[in-house]
Amino acid sequence: MKTRMLLGLILLLALVVAGCTAPAPAAAPAGGEGGEAAMDEEVTIVYWADPRFQFIKGMEDQTQEIGDYEKILADRFMEMHPNVTVEVETLQWEELSTKVAAAIAAGAPPDVLKDYLGRTSAYANQGLLEPLQDAIPQEEYDDYLPSLIDLYTINGNLHGLPLFFWVTHMVGNKTIAMEAGAEDFMPDESGTWTFDQFEQALAAQAIPDERWPLAMQVASEQGDYNTLGYFWGMGAKLYENGDYTHTALNSPEGVAALTKLVDWYNNGYIIPGVTTISNNDLLNALYQGQSAITGGGLSLLPVVEDAQQQGKVTVEWDPYIATFPHAEGVQSGGMAAGPTGAVVFKQDDPVKRKWAIEFARFLASPDLQLEYAVNSNQFPSRKSVGNPFEGDPNFTQVNAWIQEYGVEDMGLSSPTYAEVRVLLQPELQAAFLGKKTPEEALASYEEAANAVLAQNK
Repeated sequence: MKTRMLLGLILLLALVVAGCTAPAPAAAPAGGEGGEAAMDEEVTIVYWADPRFQFIKGMEDQTQEIGDYEKILADRFMEMHPNVTVEVETLQWEELSTKVAAAIAAGAPPDVLKDYLGRTSAYANQGLLEPLQDAIPQEEYDDYLPSLIDLYTINGNLHGLPLFFWVTHMVGNKTIAMEAGAEDFMPDESGTWTFDQFEQALAAQAIPDERWPLAMQVASEQGDYNTLGYFWGMGAKLYENGDYTHTALNSPEGVAALTKLVDWYNNGYIIPGVTTISNNDLLNALYQGQSAITGGGLSLLPVVEDAQQQGKVTVEWDPYIATFPHAEGVQSGGMAAGPTGAVVFKQDDPVKRKWAIEFARFLASPDLQLEYAVNSNQFPSRKSVGNPFEGDPNFTQVNAWIQEYGVEDMGLSSPTYAEVRVLLQPELQAAFLGKKTPEEALASYEEAANAVLAQNK
């Protein structure tokens, strides 16, 4: 009897030690609990997506409307897993802030959401999302670009699966520039230009009451990653060295940048209604030659191509890309970067958790990332996808800027990102409308932003 008890204690001790020292087993395909029997249980997944895709290459006839592509992907997944029903809803851009927030407040968020990191990070900081680091196999985890894993890891948890990402730069219509005689003021071979060059290019292309060469907007916070490009190019920073306890934008460099923008607006270089104009109106101005250059990225190119197919572009379109202008001695491309990812809201039902995570993994698969990149002119987040744009000089040029200048910090992973983001827009509006000087506007922004950022201290 004593021998048996001794052997039992030894066995128990061995199991405890093994449990403390053995590596965690690889995650099940769908993550979470539920058991094998639950894999076949019928389940419904609610999927909300941004309105990114339309006229997918090779599927143009099937994807003529926003949301068609997401439904095709849901159908593919349901064919693979007949027990799963995926209900798809594609939101408008403005609804990604309002409708999702309302659904969360009502206790009924979607199960899976495809959206920008600047919004999903807020849900992660609120503890609303499923952690995914233990729900995917290690080799899949290792396939993601490390810098994106860093961006998506908040409070120690991988809060989403990055799908694709953009960087901001400028896109212009070379035809208008050449016809206006602005060739001497265009970017150099590296695609960069100074503020002086840029201003002369704007002056050459401006036609009173007919063409305002620079398309930009401060009507909503959605334009900030382009507007901030001018601040970064002047040497200002939104945050210094990842310190999200206070903003650094109210500086001599920041004031110089905003002063320059207000002067351009008053001189007729920036499209009228900068404080109220919508993104669609900005695009239409570009299509019709009322403007000639805008902030954006490679993702703008297929948007214009789609507009050409629909007969919306009424001027000759010969695109060129460039960095945001920089002040003498400032080494900055003025580029922000931001990924879109798939996140899973926390689930009480372990079966739904398994399938929601499985669907998110499906959305992040290499084959689909290749489709995303090609159709959005963005960069895939998984290394195994490779370079979707082999031989594309624009992709090569942007990649060179990324390597030389890096990207700027927008505070996407800050717990207060969404709250702080909306504070700059009304101050910029006040400056453009002449209600505040650039100094007063940035001082007001600093006071309001720091009051919110102090929550991080």
